Amino acid sequence: MKHSSDHIKDILGTAVIFAVLYLFYRSMWVITLLLPCVMVFRRERRKEREYSRKAVLNAQFRDMLESLAASLRVGYSMENALKECVREMSMTHGEDSPICEELNLMVNQIGIGMSAEAIFREFAMRSAVEDIDTFASVFSIAKRTGGDMVAIIKETSDSIAGKLDTRSEIAVLISSKRLEQNIMTMIPIGIILYIDLTSGGLLDPLYGNLTGILIMSVCLCIYGAAVMLGRKLIRIEV
Repeated sequence: MKHSSDHIKDILGTAVIFAVLYLFYRSMWVITLLLPCVMVFRRERRKEREYSRKAVLNAQFRDMLESLAASLRVGYSMENALKECVREMSMTHGEDSPICEELNLMVNQIGIGMSAEAIFREFAMRSAVEDIDTFASVFSIAKRTGGDMVAIIKETSDSIAGKLDTRSEIAVLISSKRLEQNIMTMIPIGIILYIDLTSGGLLDPLYGNLTGILIMSVCLCIYGAAVMLGRKLIRIEV
């Protein structure tokens, strides 16, 4: 379902790009030359999905650590604790959640004889999440030196919880700014449409000639740069 929703959003986004390009140029051959704009959009969409995936996985990883610590306290081995995590995370986040997909893979790796250190290292590499990478490194050292695994897991969980709380507070603070940014993104398009509908022919000199194409291209580049800058400004890393 999620993949289907992403696919629909990609299609709608591509349609919007074509509409904007037509509004700026009203020339199919110019639009054809600017098809790389669609590739840029798809690349940015992939970055946004990856950013969202990491945020979700990081939050679910914190829940996994709490479950893992609880299992270790009652005497489970790390391998059996991971198996117990699969059951609990399935109940909490659903079997199709990112953390359950990762846990199922980790349990399968245990079944073929991989060590817990190697499993967490691969998990960190796949996820590309900083907190998971840090935990994998600390876990590997503690495993070799006989450190208190429950205390390490608890400390990592608390650290992630602090970051999640900070992210939540930031999200609340910038939610209005995000709405403003979305509105400001639509204003230039609205202005062009308004002029075109209320003052027919006023923009005609900008279409069908090299000078007009150059002017509209400069405007489009400024507009695109402003949109991308706005998105970067409201994406605050913690």
